[in-house]
Amino acid sequence: MQGSSKPFKKILFSFTGYNDAGTLINQQEGAVYTALKNESFDSVYLLFNPGGSKKPAFEEITERLAKIIKKEKLAKSVTLIPFPLKDVTDHNEVYTRLKEFTDSIEKPDGCYFYAAISSGTPAMQTAWILLAESGEFSEQHPLNLFKVKDPKFGESKNIPVKLEAALPRITALKKEVHSFLPPVNIYIDAGELKIGSQIIPLAPVEFCYYRYFCEIKKQGREKIKFSGLTTPEEFLKTVYAYHEESFPVLDLGREELRKMIKSGTGLSAATFRGNISKLNKKIELTLQNEQQAKYCKITATGQRGAKFYGIPAPPEKITIHP
Repeated sequence: MQGSSKPFKKILFSFTGYNDAGTLINQQEGAVYTALKNESFDSVYLLFNPGGSKKPAFEEITERLAKIIKKEKLAKSVTLIPFPLKDVTDHNEVYTRLKEFTDSIEKPDGCYFYAAISSGTPAMQTAWILLAESGEFSEQHPLNLFKVKDPKFGESKNIPVKLEAALPRITALKKEVHSFLPPVNIYIDAGELKIGSQIIPLAPVEFCYYRYFCEIKKQGREKIKFSGLTTPEEFLKTVYAYHEESFPVLDLGREELRKMIKSGTGLSAATFRGNISKLNKKIELTLQNEQQAKYCKITATGQRGAKFYGIPAPPEKITIHP
């Protein structure tokens, strides 16, 4: 999808499983193929877990399925996504990786997003439901889920999943996933960021950046759009105020920010991205846990020149202390 001037209208995501092996195991075509025969989609993303000793391998299953989709013109575009997992039954790992993947997908206006949940492990199906029910797939674009009715039980069709029916189970699983994440604590007076039991050694301006994104998350705003060559004036003024509040004696450290505000030139996007990169690296090095760091780092989605920045960690995991 990246770089496309004409975005696809209907986009389908699905894991592939052994039920999609078809002729490789002398069986009829599986759920993904059937879903595409039931309903037309413009673009299809096939997620598969590479490796493993079982035959046929998921990569072989997925490559074969992609060839059939292209041959029968069941979609305009097919993209294969390697999705390595240590444990395909671990809800925490599957959900974290799946959210990371869907965050990387551009979601332009005019597109509709679907996930077929009949293929894959129960943990994979649950991860799709968590993404859709929580709204964490996208603020602007809902994720529509459906199951595929097996043709051997009558006429096949794609059946929408009613999230309300699964809500008690999903709420419990969501708590399980969130319990895996460390608490994020911002200490304003000390100018200190603590994630779990670890103090992240941020520079003063990096701390102010991080506090900014924690504050907007607590206010219910998932991400903020940054476009153009400079950051929004509101961001620059807020960072200055936070710096003054947490580091009052470091007046010289605010001099450059003060000049930018006075002249109206703004903070350059290159400087902003550089500081984000540095603070994210410090989080990675301190936590030494890839999955937890992904939730606590400041992430960006969207096209170059118009990106949305935010912290994936849920607001209930963030505490801002005086």
